[in-house]
Amino acid sequence: MKERLVVSSDHAGFDLKCYLKSFIESLGYDLEDIGTFDKEPVDYPKYTVAAAQKIASGECTRGIIFCGTGQGDAMAANKVPGIRAALCWDEFTARMSRAHNDANILVLGGWITGHRLAEEMVRLWLSTPFEGGRHERRIEQVLEIERKMKLTRGQTYDITQRIKPGMLSWPGDQKVSFNKVQFDGVESLTRLDLSAHSGTHIDAPSHILAGGPSVDHIDLAELMGIARVCRYDGKAHIGRNELMKMPLEGVSRLLLRTRNSDFINDISFRKEYISLTEDGAKYLVEKGVRFVAVDYLSIDVFDTTYYPVHRVLLAAGAVIVEGVDLSGVPESDFELICLPLNLENTDGAPARIVLRTL
Repeated sequence: MKERLVVSSDHAGFDLKCYLKSFIESLGYDLEDIGTFDKEPVDYPKYTVAAAQKIASGECTRGIIFCGTGQGDAMAANKVPGIRAALCWDEFTARMSRAHNDANILVLGGWITGHRLAEEMVRLWLSTPFEGGRHERRIEQVLEIERKMKLTRGQTYDITQRIKPGMLSWPGDQKVSFNKVQFDGVESLTRLDLSAHSGTHIDAPSHILAGGPSVDHIDLAELMGIARVCRYDGKAHIGRNELMKMPLEGVSRLLLRTRNSDFINDISFRKEYISLTEDGAKYLVEKGVRFVAVDYLSIDVFDTTYYPVHRVLLAAGAVIVEGVDLSGVPESDFELICLPLNLENTDGAPARIVLRTL
């Protein structure tokens, strides 16, 4: 079975990449090119990180990345955990990056590397094995630095409402109550009576869509990762025009902080909360947003019986979270961790959600 490699470039490395692709394939490798595919100016991090993630996930074993000098690509690739990208400029550095550093990405500068030299560097880099021994010990030390840095966190925001008797609930829905019950030998045992949509919760597709998946079938990968908090201070509902003013390029998880956060913890229900509109939901789907959280108990307006925003988002496979408390959370990117109760065949579930600064 052929070893699978990934290649990428920006516009400055495009020519060198195109020249080397057939050469690499002639050496017996299976090649995946993830762009760019012409010489129109592009921002290199998009392609570099996509290539690095192919390797980090195991889809490809190694990769070769091309840009102008190679400096920026090496910096970007090495931000991805598990990547050891080596910027090389001659045969010696290419060979040593494999023998001593076990590099899994070779970075070449299209402006500074001639075609014949690049061929020999690639051939050496692909054929040189990692020597192990003392170098393996040093690579393990590098990996330990990476592990420790991944555990270094800044501030943590718990954006989950506290579930308690008498808390805010949707009109007509089950109110939260706690009851103490007797149990031999146990000091305290509490029975909970609440809705699956109490407090901070996830709406499963089955909540609105006939035959839709239940909450226990939501992919956890959608519920964890980089998310963006955007603040909206307007008084109208959030539609396409309002969203177009927000920095949503590349955002897949979005949390909307509105004036709702000022009264999310009040016990009296307010019908005039800020919600999303149907054309706003369609815009988010177009932008590739697959997780949307709002700071009140519904993402739709109060007086709907059709729930168009729910339908648009859930039909597109997006996750809806309602009732997050974003008071005190600044506009920024965060690491999101959203863990709903694993309730079988239910249309929703309370969730504990935290944001951690990157």
